Amino acid sequence: MENMIIGIDLGGTNLRIGAVNNKNNLIKPLVLKSECIASSPSPISTLCKLIEEYLCDTNITHIDAISIGVPSSVENDNATVICTTNIRNQSGEAVFSHVNIAENIKKHFHVPVFVNNDVNNLMLYDTLTHHLEDKKVLVGIYIGTGVGASVIINGDFLKGKNGAALDLGHIPYYGKKELCSCGKKGCCECYASGWRLQQIRKEYYPDSPISELFTLHKTEDPLLDFVSACANIYAIMATIFNPDALIIGGGIPEMKDFPKEQFEKEINASVGKDVLSYGFDVIYSTPFVGKGIIGAAIFARKMLLKS
Repeated sequence: MENMIIGIDLGGTNLRIGAVNNKNNLIKPLVLKSECIASSPSPISTLCKLIEEYLCDTNITHIDAISIGVPSSVENDNATVICTTNIRNQSGEAVFSHVNIAENIKKHFHVPVFVNNDVNNLMLYDTLTHHLEDKKVLVGIYIGTGVGASVIINGDFLKGKNGAALDLGHIPYYGKKELCSCGKKGCCECYASGWRLQQIRKEYYPDSPISELFTLHKTEDPLLDFVSACANIYAIMATIFNPDALIIGGGIPEMKDFPKEQFEKEINASVGKDVLSYGFDVIYSTPFVGKGIIGAAIFARKMLLKS
């Protein structure tokens, strides 16, 4: 019997679920809108129901664990979500705020359940795919609906005292006043994120599909400024951590005709000179819809080995 892990990638926009075997092969992934969790009066019960339906549809009768990536910091118990800022219910409240979501799912399915920051799971996938396991310092930044970051130092994630480190989307841009969904003003997500790109489209290019924005308008000021804001985040993190490699990922840099040359030029122009003198590899995350699912499974297997 194959050692199956159910991996879930719960993003700000999409929820992806799939079974992953011990060779990291993905079985019949399913993509849904995260709104199904956000609008539910009982999000954890809805999540359990989705897992049950997936198991039924795929005829999978035995699993070793369930592993969930969330767009939020996660406490060091690998179970408690700190605050899903980008997934809110109809009242505008974060769906999960200091909630142990693993506990009830574990009781329901009677298997170990692990929760991790979704970007950490993406980093696990990219580290494996690009053979970076032996690197000393890796920095990954994934710009999708929001902004997420992950740092691996000597093989371990940098998580902070409680697990709340690297909430990069909510560092302030000095002097900026745009109101963020988290309630603060001037967060970098207000200037470099998928929802900021939606605002740009609405304001400047309402007749252009968002998937064509860079194809049609990448040389125009609104998008030049947007790309510069995105590059600034990477430059800050590279300057702080002096990495072996900087991993660039998320739905924004994976968009059609995203101006990579301009983007990298702006990163290098802003990185601190000492760090730049040593250099670092720039690696684009592999565009693959199931990488968060597989990353979640990789994380679960690591945790199972520790238990």
